[in-house]
Amino acid sequence: MGKTKKVAIIDVGSNTVRLVIYQVSPVGNISQLQNVKLPARLYQYLDENQELSESGTAKLVEVIQLFQEILSEFDVDEIIATATAVIRQATNRQAVLAKVAEQTKLNLRLLSGEEEAYYGQYAVVRTTQFSEGYTVDMGGGSTEVTYFKDNQIQHSHSFPFGVVTLKNLFFQNKEPNDSKAIKKTKDYVRKQFASQKWIKPRDVPIIGIGGSARNIASVYQIVSNYPLSGIHEYEMTKANLNETSELFQSLTLAELQNLDGLSKDRADIILPANLTFLALCEITEAEKFVFCNKGLREGLLLKELSNTTEQVYDPDRVVEGVLMRMTESYGIDVALAQKRRALAEKLLTLCQEEGLVTLDPKLLQYVYYAAFLYHIGSYIEEDDSSMHSFYLLANSNLNGFTHKERVALALLASYKNKSLTRKFLQNVPDWFSSQELSLIRQAGSLIKFTESLLITRVNEICSISLTKDKKSYVLAIDWSKEPLAESYRANRQKKNFEAVINKSVKLEFTRSEKKE
Repeated sequence: MGKTKKVAIIDVGSNTVRLVIYQVSPVGNISQLQNVKLPARLYQYLDENQELSESGTAKLVEVIQLFQEILSEFDVDEIIATATAVIRQATNRQAVLAKVAEQTKLNLRLLSGEEEAYYGQYAVVRTTQFSEGYTVDMGGGSTEVTYFKDNQIQHSHSFPFGVVTLKNLFFQNKEPNDSKAIKKTKDYVRKQFASQKWIKPRDVPIIGIGGSARNIASVYQIVSNYPLSGIHEYEMTKANLNETSELFQSLTLAELQNLDGLSKDRADIILPANLTFLALCEITEAEKFVFCNKGLREGLLLKELSNTTEQVYDPDRVVEGVLMRMTESYGIDVALAQKRRALAEKLLTLCQEEGLVTLDPKLLQYVYYAAFLYHIGSYIEEDDSSMHSFYLLANSNLNGFTHKERVALALLASYKNKSLTRKFLQNVPDWFSSQELSLIRQAGSLIKFTESLLITRVNEICSISLTKDKKSYVLAIDWSKEPLAESYRANRQKKNFEAVINKSVKLEFTRSEKKE
């Protein structure tokens, strides 16, 4: 990717119409310059003949013209404008599209249900750890479900109902907690899902995308006092979804409108969404419902980037892509990070050859990622970089990492000592087993010691060995320059290496006789 690019996406949905202006950096970092959502609820303008009324078309034109005024203030390289279920289901769709084009000079691309499902799944597999699962994207007028395996869609279907549809069918002029409406909604949704025989138990997760899913996650995080921020790859169980469903059913519309975490304009439609997700969990017997904060718009954007640039969002290298983009965001010295990682892995190999450690796959993974991001918080401030590193990583939406993995990475990248680690764990006291904490401390100690060997950044290691010497071990390193600084720092941090192997260690640092 040669230069920074600005891409605007106009997403015309049944419930909301949204404009998002993205800025994409040369390495694929995506940031939002503008995000404007208007709850136009175009679905309510469909008459008994499924025609979008003149007032509905006028409303759409009015919103797009407003967006165009906003766009005039940004020098965007491209505008992607799409319409989904409400226009798709309108019997006068061609006349509506023509009217919009005539009055705004903007050609809306009408997505089919299959395309809508495709772009949502396209974003999911490029921003999460999952290569197999179900995706569900519930909009205002349709619900897209896919089953994918090895990152590729195997089955997909666009169901002709969304949150607004269900509200109009079963909750019209009724409170959101009306028991008869709830039963009818459940029965209807289950029958719809049962019509697709491929929607069945598979022992895979369901990944929820879209505004309704995000709001349910946000509400549950608040009521459960969840210690982290962000919903990307946040997990709920079927029991958790039952809790939010019961909460929504216990509240009046006025109370829902004031519920923390729930957008006011979704108060009357959040329960139908929750009931739909529960029905899908029941039919598939999914043990977890995972939230993805990337969906249709991001899928459109990522597909566009893949068409015009190098592949910066590879579904087979999601985590590696995150690390690459973080180097740009936080000014990481890539050469130094790679050197730290290589040296930490070399030390592990030496320890393994002496029978001092077992190369547990999780330990190797911890070292691989955390050595690269060690003390990333120094970008914010050099002082207290451990503290900044922990909070930055623990509360960032990191593609490909579960929330537990985010915390583990944060503990490692911020590792200073056991006391600070215990402090960071206070908010998540039950997240890690004693064995997992042992691996985290082992990896953290190794990385901290490794960092002490790179104190001058310019003194190269010519050779390194670890040998047994009576009751202790000798770590001998031959350096390209006089290792005064390295010797001083490494001896101060030697206890961290001793913690890795649980043995006493002597350091023997010498300057290589070879000329540089």
